[in-house]
Amino acid sequence: MKKVKVFQIGCGKMSKYTMTYALEQGYEIVGAADINKKLIGKDISKVIGGKKTGILIDDVADLKKALKKSKANIAIVTTMSLLSDCEDALVACAEAGVNAITTCEEAFYPMSSNPKLTKKLDKLCKENGCTITGSGMQDIFWINMPALVAGGVHNIKKITGAYSYNVDEYGLALAKAHGCDLTPEEFEKEIAHPETFEPSYAWNASEAIVSKLGLTIK
Repeated sequence: MKKVKVFQIGCGKMSKYTMTYALEQGYEIVGAADINKKLIGKDISKVIGGKKTGILIDDVADLKKALKKSKANIAIVTTMSLLSDCEDALVACAEAGVNAITTCEEAFYPMSSNPKLTKKLDKLCKENGCTITGSGMQDIFWINMPALVAGGVHNIKKITGAYSYNVDEYGLALAKAHGCDLTPEEFEKEIAHPETFEPSYAWNASEAIVSKLGLTIK
């Protein structure tokens, strides 16, 4: 059996886990790309540890070329939290016919929060015979686990959830989205009550579980 060839896009904190998991499953890392000048040209072992692999991190500006050269089967995209911020990477994957899976929270269920870009990516994928999948914590804990339990319950009046995590364990994109380093005044203006509203993680997760349960949002 041929090994699945993986290209890692985004070489921050999350990529250490995703590349390690891929290697543990017997996949082959054939390329990587990042925006960080301090990482470009370095071996991926700089991120995941261990011995040098010979796989150097490319500049994300050259992503299309790097994807083509790598002949990857799949790409793991661990960069930003909004679909619009991941557009260039996801478009590059779709145009190259490379299946992509991303931790971008909005990508998990983006049909109403960013319909225009969702339709664009869907069209590109269909034209090039590949897929884009949003995945991560929501898959298990916010959608499928509650839906599975709900399937065995006679009558449901309310589903209530709570979650917490350490922002330090994630990358800069998540820290920024949570308002880290902002003053109370800046937090109020940019995060708590902004003039321009961006989809939160709860928005897309709520829509996904509503769809999974066959309900509609009121």
